Amino acid sequence: MKKVLYSVFVSVFVFACGDQSNHIGKPIETQNAISVKEGLKQFHESNKTEEVIIYGKVADVCETEGCWFAYELSDSTLTVDFNNEFTVPKNIRRKDMYAVGHFYKDTLVTAEEDSTTQSKSKLTVKFRAHGVKFK
Repeated sequence: MKKVLYSVFVSVFVFACGDQSNHIGKPIETQNAISVKEGLKQFHESNKTEEVIIYGKVADVCETEGCWFAYELSDSTLTVDFNNEFTVPKNIRRKDMYAVGHFYKDTLVTAEEDSTTQSKSKLTVKFRAHGVKFK
């Protein structure tokens, strides 16, 4: 009887912990997820910063610390950061990824490449994730 209970306990423990290994941060219910493109569309239409779950393919990742990654879009990318809550593995490029968090607008400052060396700023949309889950 002890062996049976021990086997059940180990099986339950491994199964429960196994699900934890493919996510970092806040847990994600993937059945509520929308594509990155759909999430951006909704954000641009409503301009609300409510929490959403998005998914897509990773185009790029921070090679230094794993402190951000970027989702592929058809003609650009969407940067996802974590507000220093966690980091992601550096080998996630080209993998499918879920993220829970919110869209926000950020100012991107670029230096002009002429003799005046003036800087320009433009508004860009980013995503702040509180959790990620690997497909």
